[in-house]
Amino acid sequence: MAIDALKLNLGTLATISAGFPLRTAADALPAGDVSFVQMRDVVDGASVDWAGVPRVELLGKRPVSWLGDGDILFAARGSNNYALALRNAPERAVCSPHFFVLRVSDKARIDPYFLAWQINQKPAQDYFRQSATGSHIPNIRRSVLEGLEVAVPSVSKQRMIADLWNAALEEKRQLNALLTNRQKQLDSVAAGILTGRMR
Repeated sequence: MAIDALKLNLGTLATISAGFPLRTAADALPAGDVSFVQMRDVVDGASVDWAGVPRVELLGKRPVSWLGDGDILFAARGSNNYALALRNAPERAVCSPHFFVLRVSDKARIDPYFLAWQINQKPAQDYFRQSATGSHIPNIRRSVLEGLEVAVPSVSKQRMIADLWNAALEEKRQLNALLTNRQKQLDSVAAGILTGRMR
C-alpha cells in the first residue's frame, strides 16, 4: 500500500523532555497520591499497568508536568527503545528519568498513537541501534531522538494505521491470556500426575 507522506524530523513535531528526576530510588519515596511510572510498569512495551503503578509523594518543589493521554513515553535506556502513547492516564502521574516524554505539538497534524507506532517500526529502531551511546547500557540521547526522520501522511491515514496497530495489540493481549491460561491448566495436570491426585 503506497502512502504519500511528508518527511520531517521528530523534533519539529513534538517537544521532548526527560522524565521526573530523582535524588533517591523510586522505591524509597514515601507513599502519596502521584502515580510514578517505571519501566517495570509497562506491559509488553504496549501499555501501562496503571493498577500496579506505585503511588508516591514527590519530594522537593520542582515544577511538575503531569502526564496525560496521548503523551508518548520513549524508553531511552537499554536495547529495547520502544515508544508508548498513553491511554487512561490518571490525573497526577509522572514517569522515571529512564523515559523521554514526547508531547505532540499539533494533534491536528500528527496523531500521537501513529507517531508511537512509527517509532516502534524497523527503520526507526535501526536508526536507534546505530546511534546509541554507552558500552554497557545503550542510551539514546535527546538530540538523536529529535533527529529521527518521521513520515507524516494525512491524519486520516495516520488514524487508520493507529487503529490497525491497536487492534493488533489487543489480539496479542488476548492470545497471551489464552496461552497463559493453557499453561496453568498444563501445570495443574503435571502437579496432579506427580502427586498421584490425578486419576
